[in-house]
Amino acid sequence: MKAVEMRMLERAKALLESGEVARVIGWKKGDFCYDPSPATFETVEELNDFVYDWFCGANLSKYLIQASKKEGKTAVFLKPCDTYSFNQLVKEYRIKRENIYVIAVECLGKLDIEKIKAKGVSFVTGVEVEEGNVKVAS
Repeated sequence: MKAVEMRMLERAKALLESGEVARVIGWKKGDFCYDPSPATFETVEELNDFVYDWFCGANLSKYLIQASKKEGKTAVFLKPCDTYSFNQLVKEYRIKRENIYVIAVECLGKLDIEKIKAKGVSFVTGVEVEEGNVKVAS
């Protein structure tokens, strides 16, 4: 587990355990390493499926429209590019800002599985990126 992902997970656990938030919106592991999907975690146990990596490109802002209407605060992880849509949703009064706990996360950059497969890789079991070089385990 990468240091960034570990810090995010620790923060989510602390917020849920303290009761400061009722839920956390992040990404959960998919069937393959390259298909994480947005998810809402309401317990610390559910965070076992939490992930943040090179394939977590989904903007989580749109999930706040419904979440901000629920009882209690919702924590959400936002990458720098996601904050534009978040701010627009606040301006349009589509989300209740007072019900959202924003956690800024660094953007690792995003990988596209289709581009990886186009290079002749048929099965991907993992990915490492070091100094701009992508290493694919298959």
